[in-house]
Amino acid sequence: MAFPHLSIRLGLVALVAVLGGACTDSPPEQRATPDVDQVDPSGQSIVFWYQHTREREAGLQEMIADFNRTNEYRITVRGEYAGDYDNVYNKMIVGLQGGTVPDLLVAYQNQARAYYAAAGIVPLDPYIESARWGLSAASRADFYPAFLRQDQVDGVQICFPPNRSMEVLYCNLDWLAELGYDHPPRTWDEFAQMCREARRRPFSRSANKSRSLGFLLDIDASRLASLVFGHGGDLVTPAQDAYTLDTPQMRAALSFIGQLVREGCVEQLGEQYGDQREFSVGQVLFALRSSSSLPFFASAIHHGGIGFQWDVAPLPSVTGTPVVNVYGASLVVARTTPERQLAAWLFIKWFTEPEQQARWVRVSNYFPVRRSAAAALADYLAENPQFRSAYRLLEYGHSEPSLAGYQQVRRMMQEAMVGILEGDDIDRTLARLQRRANSTLEDEYRRAARAE
Repeated sequence: MAFPHLSIRLGLVALVAVLGGACTDSPPEQRATPDVDQVDPSGQSIVFWYQHTREREAGLQEMIADFNRTNEYRITVRGEYAGDYDNVYNKMIVGLQGGTVPDLLVAYQNQARAYYAAAGIVPLDPYIESARWGLSAASRADFYPAFLRQDQVDGVQICFPPNRSMEVLYCNLDWLAELGYDHPPRTWDEFAQMCREARRRPFSRSANKSRSLGFLLDIDASRLASLVFGHGGDLVTPAQDAYTLDTPQMRAALSFIGQLVREGCVEQLGEQYGDQREFSVGQVLFALRSSSSLPFFASAIHHGGIGFQWDVAPLPSVTGTPVVNVYGASLVVARTTPERQLAAWLFIKWFTEPEQQARWVRVSNYFPVRRSAAAALADYLAENPQFRSAYRLLEYGHSEPSLAGYQQVRRMMQEAMVGILEGDDIDRTLARLQRRANSTLEDEYRRAARAE
């Protein structure tokens, strides 16, 4: 997952200062939002902070230029590269303490919660539901419901999805055929058996038969979350008020992968993108990565690698129904003026229309957030069969926590993964992980209480 690696301590110190000032008024959810139907956005100029670079930035700037040229309200959007997710977050925190904030910016859900708690962004429900400026019932039904739910706090839409990615299992189909399989793994037992056989029977086209593995495990919280989802578990309670990291499902996921590591058919990833490289030369049967990596895998296999038939699939699931880890940064509207806020919303509304969504897919290789975008993507899906395979899984999306301190917990999860795979007692490690993770929630409650 392309999750921001924030400096949590500095970020929270800054956030406490913001909350201290913000909570002298009423809580953000109680602050009145102007009747947006009566607001006139004509002629507004707004700033949009994003993290995209290279081809994605060029494509986004072209789309912004088209919006500026064609919108009937003469709204002008100025898109600005503000650095990576860390940079955007840190700049916004500084801006909320008295500096300059943009009108529109990218944010992961945990970051959006922090901005919302500081009254730095506005809830989007009044805009979505506006009779004049909002989305029709048919349009709202066109969005994948899970994507909208990811961006809600206590039922309030605090941000809005422009695109999404998911965790998928990259599979060497030719090697699987040599091992006697005509399909990706459907069960965890089948996944384990395929990994064992890959260790014993190297791919015929591999130039290095001494190096043959089933899987390279990236020590990443999103990889672990995907394994837990596939074993029927979750990372938080349904109400997202407590972490659930010391569970039978978490234990089963880590025990499963730990056994394969001990058998020598799965190893921990030792270098960044090493799984992509070894997959491309036929030394690793499977790789678990974001769907946004599809172009990079394709290039590695067919240009730098040995060339073979490959596809992507969901991880196995104990229920028999796929569960895929879906994630992505969203868009938030900063609290500025009613006119600028509405102008920012109208750009979001335009950008998430099916026509623009299909265009953004071609530029970014992200998934669209609306089902009807598929009608304009028939040729793209035909030309990109692996993207098509992943696209069909969108209905099975599940998400990681959106709690404000989740980034800190992600690092705790990664530490626990390493410890368990290297021999730490799984029961003690998970019990400690659960306590530490839930202590971050207690810290947040205490900070909020002091600020009030």
